[in-house]
Amino acid sequence: MDLHPTEDQRMLQDAAQRYLAERHPPAVARAAAVRPQEARLAQWREIAGQGWPALLAPVTHDGLGLGMREAWIVAEAAGRHLLSLPLAANMAVLPTLCAAGAGGPVAQWAAAMMAGDTYFADAALRPDGSALVEGAGVRALALRRTGATALRVELHAPVAGEAGLDPTMPVKQVRSPEVLESADLEVAPQTWVQLRTRLLLLRSAELLGAASAALDAAAAYARERRQFDRAIGANQAVKHRLADDWMALDDARLAGVAAVGALDAGAGSAERDSLFPPLLAVEAGRRAAQNAVQVHGALGVTWECDAHLYLKRVLRLAACLQAEASCTDLLERIWESGADRLAA
Repeated sequence: MDLHPTEDQRMLQDAAQRYLAERHPPAVARAAAVRPQEARLAQWREIAGQGWPALLAPVTHDGLGLGMREAWIVAEAAGRHLLSLPLAANMAVLPTLCAAGAGGPVAQWAAAMMAGDTYFADAALRPDGSALVEGAGVRALALRRTGATALRVELHAPVAGEAGLDPTMPVKQVRSPEVLESADLEVAPQTWVQLRTRLLLLRSAELLGAASAALDAAAAYARERRQFDRAIGANQAVKHRLADDWMALDDARLAGVAAVGALDAGAGSAERDSLFPPLLAVEAGRRAAQNAVQVHGALGVTWECDAHLYLKRVLRLAACLQAEASCTDLLERIWESGADRLAA
């Protein structure tokens, strides 16, 4: 498997980085909790014009028909620039909505999302019936598995968002979501697993993007900040820690690229490969973001420094990933899949 990006993928990466740097700077991320909904919808229309929400949607449904490798690139760029829209969740769910076929409310929701008319908050349902809404402020989509080949899609009423742990993404804990409309879908047996795997990998990419931005900020500060007439980055205690963080993030990123490549290729190892990125990303991302705050010293805990924004984004995404599958669960599944391969 070739882990190097193609020319088209490099162009996509450059375009995503350039657009987000210009149109979603840190000042926009800081104001996410109080940003008018009209401005958020306007930015979604711009993003839809780039084609990002439709990256994974099939060409037969007016999507781009690209793979998870391209979606990973965009999700990582979104994390690096603290995008305050639930892009990863919308990208992950759109192929499932398209699978419902033409006609009906689900097809209308998918078409509206791709056209840029609206985006949907992601409602993660809890066993007690409550929901954690990411990107609150608009209608939310919630999916639940009702059978081996059946899914229910629910459209929830919009709720006002709160800053929460991560001030760059409005969220809301809803005790009893108001269901505006719902639809039952007959899907292939692997659809639910594929949906959860896409979301798991794209959230891992977003986490790595935020952690990498924190590491870059820490390295830049270490080169500029001087003590005793020398840059603090010249001290082994600082530079070795930054180097270790870079290696850990790179390992997690390579695991993610390998996993999305296997998923795109339909390899038999894709399910097992997808277990490694969230495990490595959570561990490496947390450490890199926390160390970035430490490198900035007292400045790192001030509101003016961006380091705390990256840390809070990483911690929120880590919590989302571990709510889906804890590190212990991932390690156990990796161990069991390895034992099964040896037995085979």
